[in-house]
Amino acid sequence: MKRIFVKFFGFSGTERQALDLVFRLSESRDVVYSAWTAQTAEAMEAPDVLIIDGDSWEAVLALANPAHDGLKLIWIGDDAPAHAWRVFPAPVKWSAMLEAMDEAFGLRPLPSSPEPQASLSIDLDLAHDEDLDVVLDDGDATEPLPLEPGVLPVVGRRVLVVDPGRDDRLYLRAKLAAAGLHEVDEAATGTEALILLNTHAYLLVTVDLGLTDMDPWELIKAVDNTRPAIAHMFVTGTAPAWQQGLRARFSGAQVYLRKPLHPGQLKKLLLNI
Repeated sequence: MKRIFVKFFGFSGTERQALDLVFRLSESRDVVYSAWTAQTAEAMEAPDVLIIDGDSWEAVLALANPAHDGLKLIWIGDDAPAHAWRVFPAPVKWSAMLEAMDEAFGLRPLPSSPEPQASLSIDLDLAHDEDLDVVLDDGDATEPLPLEPGVLPVVGRRVLVVDPGRDDRLYLRAKLAAAGLHEVDEAATGTEALILLNTHAYLLVTVDLGLTDMDPWELIKAVDNTRPAIAHMFVTGTAPAWQQGLRARFSGAQVYLRKPLHPGQLKKLLLNI
C-alpha cells in the first residue's frame, strides 16, 4: 500500500467534505490519499501533492511558500501558474482529479472486460397493469438471457444507490437486501457517486433524476461509460414514463421507474439480477 499526503488550500465547506470523502474511500485501495496536517509534519512526513483553490486568498501565500517548491501542484480555477502539474476548471470534478492522481502515483486501473453482447432484459407482463409507470428494455423472458460465448460474467454483487432522499435510499436498501443484494453503497449527490464509481466495481447502479448538484443525465452517461461495464442501471424519478422513460433507455438504463416505486415491480426486477 502506498500512502500519498495531500496538502490543500481554500475551498468551501462542501468541497472540503468531498475531499474528505475521497480520502476515506481511498483507504481500501492500493494508493491511499490522506490529508497532510500538522500532526503529519511532526511525524516527518512531507506532502506529495498540493491542491490550491485559485479563487481563494490563500492561493498567493501558498504559491509563495518555498516549502511547496517541487510538489505536484493541482490548480483549480483560472490563471493557473505555469508550473502547475494539473489544472481543472471550477467547480472541480473530484473524480477527474482522483483519476489524474491515480495515474501519477501508479494505481493500476481495473482490467477491462468485454462488454455484454446479450441484453439482460426482463418482461414484467405489464399489459395487465397499465397504470404502473415503468419503461423496460424489450425482452420476453423472465430469466436473464445467457451470455454470448467469450463474454465474462459479472463478478460481485455490489450495488450503488444514488438518490438525494435519505428515506428513498433506505427503502431501496431494504428491497435490495430482501433480494439477496446486501453489499450496498449510498450516494446522496452526483459527486459522491462519481467518486464511488472510480473506487468500486458494481453489478447494479440506480440513479434518481432528483439530483441537484449536477445534471443527473451526465451521471447516467458516466455510469454507462464505466469500464468494466456495469451490467444493470435503473433510473428513478417523479416524471411520467413518457417524459423520461425512453431517454433513460437510450442512455443505457434497463428500466425507468416512477416514484413512488411499486414494490411488486421492484421485487421482480431485483430477483432477476
